[in-house]
Amino acid sequence: MSRMTQDEVKVALSPYHGRIKQVVIEGFDEWLRVAAFRVTSGYSSVLYSRTVANYVFDAIARNAQVVFGREKTIRVRQETQTIKFIFGGKVIVRFKKGDEDNLGKNILTQAVLDYLDPQQTLPGFPPEAAKVEIVWKANDIGTAVEEVIVVARDGNTLLWSYRIDDDADEAGGSGVLPFPAGPAPDEFSPLVVVKPRKPERESK
Repeated sequence: MSRMTQDEVKVALSPYHGRIKQVVIEGFDEWLRVAAFRVTSGYSSVLYSRTVANYVFDAIARNAQVVFGREKTIRVRQETQTIKFIFGGKVIVRFKKGDEDNLGKNILTQAVLDYLDPQQTLPGFPPEAAKVEIVWKANDIGTAVEEVIVVARDGNTLLWSYRIDDDADEAGGSGVLPFPAGPAPDEFSPLVVVKPRKPERESK
């Protein structure tokens, strides 16, 4: 496996930053809708935080499989307990919930140890491809995704990381949020137009 630099990975993934962040946000939003349904249905709160992480991972994986499965430059590798994506034959990606150190939370199976070792080759993957994690972090009250971060690791050591910014752009997407449509002609608009007063000398 290759130990690509942060800049090299960023160049390889930047055309997909917008969609990477979107599949994470939509996966988390799905959980929020499920949680709201549980409350309105009278169910008690889930007991374990890992339940939330597992649900969000499942939703992200489903979303990413649909979004990136259409791309000729991306290979999707479905495995027993996880899913991986190979971007342009250069970067292998998997999604995880991040901890306070921006590291994905993992049960240390042999497969996980192999993934976290940058020198270890994964069977069936391009030997020259780098391995990174896309980690997400929720805000303090668990109502929204606060950060989506690309992380390179060597075991439990963080090699480098960078945040996918809100203005992430990509090929095929403008990265610009549309303005909301104005009210219909017969609808009330709360907008008040104030005309500036002319200077005293000009008014004379």
